Amino acid sequence: MPSNTTSAVQAAGEDPSRAYNPNLPVPYWHQRMELAGVIVVNSLSLITIIARIYFRAFRLKRFRADDKWMIAAGAFLIFPHFVCQIGTNRYGSGLHDQNIPDSWVLPFWYFSWGWIGYNIVSSLIKISVCCYLLHIVPFHMLILRRLIYVLMCITFSLGLSISLCHLLQCTPLISNFDATVKQQHCFNIDIPRFTWIGISISIDLCILAIPWVIIHRSKIQPSERRILMIVFSGNLMGTLVCAVSIYSVWSTRTSLSYYDLAYTQTAFAITNDVEILFYTLGASLPVLSPFLLSHFATKPALRGTPTSKVPSWRVKGGSTLGSPIQPRISQPKRSRTYLTTYNDADLEDNINYCHEDDHDHDDETSSDTTLANQPSKGSDDTMAEEAPKERVEDIV
Repeated sequence: MPSNTTSAVQAAGEDPSRAYNPNLPVPYWHQRMELAGVIVVNSLSLITIIARIYFRAFRLKRFRADDKWMIAAGAFLIFPHFVCQIGTNRYGSGLHDQNIPDSWVLPFWYFSWGWIGYNIVSSLIKISVCCYLLHIVPFHMLILRRLIYVLMCITFSLGLSISLCHLLQCTPLISNFDATVKQQHCFNIDIPRFTWIGISISIDLCILAIPWVIIHRSKIQPSERRILMIVFSGNLMGTLVCAVSIYSVWSTRTSLSYYDLAYTQTAFAITNDVEILFYTLGASLPVLSPFLLSHFATKPALRGTPTSKVPSWRVKGGSTLGSPIQPRISQPKRSRTYLTTYNDADLEDNINYCHEDDHDHDDETSSDTTLANQPSKGSDDTMAEEAPKERVEDIV
């Protein structure tokens, strides 16, 4: 994230080498490249958020806490992040400091406050992912659930503290909001930037580890396990971009803080937007898990091959009752949580949580809250004829 521009604004008025020079060539191509990148990437992030909310609220008829946090992320993405990036570009971002007229300096400074939107939006997206994980982690896994709450608190505190560091970088405090007040001291902004990168990457790795543990302990088919591992690994895209920004902060720390801020911040602006886009995509991929599983993990079952059987995620609780191949197989005991019930095509209804000591239980130990776990009263031949029909209807 670019550093606070308060010192840069005052330095521009004190340093003759940074004063406005109307004869200096203007790199309009650089400014327009920044504007195009900001508009395209942020628009894709907004489209992704809107598509996710539409799919969850209107197609799946399920609107939960993780969707609310994602809506909040979209709101902060629009303002202050997106709007202020366009404002800074209008008043000289992407140009050299000597290309910026004196009348543009103050508006540029005020719009630069919106750069804190990057930290806020990234934090809200991570919190949304944590809320989603709460729906797939069983209640008896108290350690994982408490870890998720701890991650949410750390993420919220980190985003808020880093934002305040950028807003209140210098003393006296009023100098951060009034350009006419002389600044006495400003701390090194690289410290909170490196802190953000280090803790943010650590949070991402913890968020990735939680679903991997759940999937590894779930009794699901290998093809389903591979797809779910890929789905939940989507946040790694944002993590990689965040890691790349370490090089950007280190290589431009001196020039960015003291010389030609408006020009050198272009790389940071686009990188931050790409990172938000990848985090948004990674947080939205689990919503598409039923679609991905139905198209890439159950093709043999749909073709009715002799070795196929009903996928574990298609039947409530992971039961194989109703399968034309194993109509009488005993069913493992489901976790005592409504999150594993098959109410709609959402991910938490697809994963079957099993324990080693549950394999000795018979069908009577399964929940009786739905007919999906009840054996059919018909013959085996009738079950064999009806099961393929049910699977096709389920996909449609």
